[in-house]
Amino acid sequence: MLFNCKTINLKNALQKTERIISKQITLPVLGNILLSVERGMLVVSSTNLEMAIKIYLGGKIEKEGQITIPARILSGFLSSIEDENIEGEVIGEDLLIKSIKHKLKIKGMDAKEFPIIPEFNGEIFFRLNTSVLGNLIPNIMISVAHNDTRQELNGVFVRFFEDFLIFASTDSFRLSEIKIKLDKKTITEEYLIFIKNNPSIILPASTLIEIQRVFEKGEMEIKIDQNQFFIQNKEAKIVSRLINGNYPEYQQILPEKYETIIKINKNELLTALKIALLVVGNQNGEVNIKSSSDKKSIILTSQSIDAGENISEVSAEINGESFEMIFNCRYFLEGLNSLISDKNEVLLKMNKKNTPVCLKGLNQQGQEKEEISYIIMPIVKD
Repeated sequence: MLFNCKTINLKNALQKTERIISKQITLPVLGNILLSVERGMLVVSSTNLEMAIKIYLGGKIEKEGQITIPARILSGFLSSIEDENIEGEVIGEDLLIKSIKHKLKIKGMDAKEFPIIPEFNGEIFFRLNTSVLGNLIPNIMISVAHNDTRQELNGVFVRFFEDFLIFASTDSFRLSEIKIKLDKKTITEEYLIFIKNNPSIILPASTLIEIQRVFEKGEMEIKIDQNQFFIQNKEAKIVSRLINGNYPEYQQILPEKYETIIKINKNELLTALKIALLVVGNQNGEVNIKSSSDKKSIILTSQSIDAGENISEVSAEINGESFEMIFNCRYFLEGLNSLISDKNEVLLKMNKKNTPVCLKGLNQQGQEKEEISYIIMPIVKD
């Protein structure tokens, strides 16, 4: 194997692939990246057996081949040098990296030791614009559970429909749901056949995080095959195992209608919640939110023994019954911050005490945006 490429391109490829490499490994080869050639391009691959990433980069390929080497050493070398171009040559089981000023020989391993990264059969399912999915991933990630004994909650639920997708996550205290419309021109017959027998999947949360990091522009092709999730474009590819299990039937707890709807300025409410969080100052800090007596504003109250107390009042349009509820301040703040609204206002929708509250953004016409819903459970006091 003999290649020549720009240092910055190989460095960027290493940054995208080495994050999933485990630092504590029983198989030494899993601490390596694989350098190979496909379609006349240099390919950098990594895997942790649950997920694999491939990055394709341009360069001059003078001789094909492959080798697996420690990611840490190559990444450190590329971060240290300032040379614009580098040359790589495989000599036996070593990789010789040369620039104008530097030369490094890295001891590698036989590429046959590197785990096989799956390929899918048949047609793709559909294409998604990178920015559409990438912009919405942070909104769904805030409600994912971490280290829950129910592995399903550590992932993201994806439900398939003929022309749109629903992504949902919950940690049992809050729920995020986003809707992504599909371009009908990119949907294949194979996708429509698949969803008849497979209406949903559970994706590892880490997979969505890497999708956001790895894919930067253009369209992505998506496919599910043999319990593996495939997403790719001309520059990168991610393969991930799915989570086996049954996701909670969260739709059953969502109200069909709401008795009280509040239209309120998003930035003013964010400011009030940030001040409240300064007072309660921890993950489980509480904020009391209630309607004013004339129902022309809402009042937020927070207090702690160590920091003191705070009262904020924010003007609002309240249609429906008066209310008073207690919420986890950080959860409410994160959910409100995640909403995308074309207007300055957002909607808070609620029913009687101790039932789920829904936060929604508004479109240019002042109507609810379909794309994002955030549901938060109030704190119940005995």
